[in-house]
Amino acid sequence: MQTSEHLAPGRILLFGGTRGTGLEVARLARARDWDVVALARPQSDTQALSSLGARVVAGDALDADDVAMVMSAFGRDRQVVSTLGGGPVGASADAQGTATVVDAMVDAGVRRLVLVTSLGAGDSRAHASERLLAAIGPVLAEKTKGEDHARAADLDLTVIRPGGLVDGPAGEQGRARGQGTGQLYDDPRVHGRIGRADLARLVLDCLDDPATIGRTLSAIDPETLSAPDDVRVWRGADQPAA
Repeated sequence: MQTSEHLAPGRILLFGGTRGTGLEVARLARARDWDVVALARPQSDTQALSSLGARVVAGDALDADDVAMVMSAFGRDRQVVSTLGGGPVGASADAQGTATVVDAMVDAGVRRLVLVTSLGAGDSRAHASERLLAAIGPVLAEKTKGEDHARAADLDLTVIRPGGLVDGPAGEQGRARGQGTGQLYDDPRVHGRIGRADLARLVLDCLDDPATIGRTLSAIDPETLSAPDDVRVWRGADQPAA
């Protein structure tokens, strides 16, 4: 089995890359000249991924055979990123898709996974607003199932829970500069928003930072942050926030 410490840098296997945050992860990774392989359903629009220079493999993340195939062919020397989401409750990419990816990683001996879920999943649900729970409570429950399955597999796992997602920078200053200022917080009590491109940067940063392994981190643009006074930006396991 190849450990995460011995993986070649800049090589990822991406699930959920045809749109939203996943596409932004692929865009930023390719801008850094990283090698990207993405599994995408045959009926999906993969033009954007292909135009970035990502290698697209046809398959469905809900199909165990498809995921096992791409994991066996490409996963052994790569870090895995999943931004999967969507689908009916009980057969969703959030839970079933994540479990399929995780199980294929275990079977193939692939270790490193960065899993993007959402604030309101897991232990952050206790701090979610009633409005959020009313809107997407069942989806958050599915994301929680996916997180739990990934943790039970004993992978080199980082879970990132973003706040509300926007297409551009979430904060006013970031919008003025054309770039976001998103940060990670090792705390489930935060609320706020973050731009998808900014979240993609944090995903790639986590892949480069072994201190994030075993952590569940919230992702928020600090300009939109709502949190208790004692919440601080995550600065790594060996460099606690001041």
